[in-house]
Amino acid sequence: MNNFVKYIIVTLLIVAGAKAYSQPPASFRNSKGNFSPYKKIETARENYIDRQLDLSDDESVKFWPLYRQYSQEITSVRKLKRQNMLNNRSKDQIDKDLLYDQQLVDIKRKYTQEFSKILPQAKVNLVFRSESEFRDELIKIYRERGTPD
Repeated sequence: MNNFVKYIIVTLLIVAGAKAYSQPPASFRNSKGNFSPYKKIETARENYIDRQLDLSDDESVKFWPLYRQYSQEITSVRKLKRQNMLNNRSKDQIDKDLLYDQQLVDIKRKYTQEFSKILPQAKVNLVFRSESEFRDELIKIYRERGTPD
């Protein structure tokens, strides 16, 4: 009987949680009221990494602000790199591209050290592996069903 009560409680919690997430928060909407796919992807990435790392509460409190800072730095350099690729008339495009690649490596080195202060080395390695696995999974999903509207 005790297991049955636990089963009912867990089921009710799952249903209540699903109901709470039935409508995405307003922060997921862009200025036109549509859902922002970028924020949905970022949230999915964080959820995926969180499941992979299985962080303790203490690790989680310290890790996520640092990870978001890392992600923001990586995103800004990648954006500059994309803009550089569009400017293909520049003589120093290759040099700039290599500079951006080096900046990406430097950021990863810096945050590897920062993550190591918070997490065991196995979890630090798993951070970057999980990012890669998430990206591969996302590409696979988009290929199978196309990009969302």
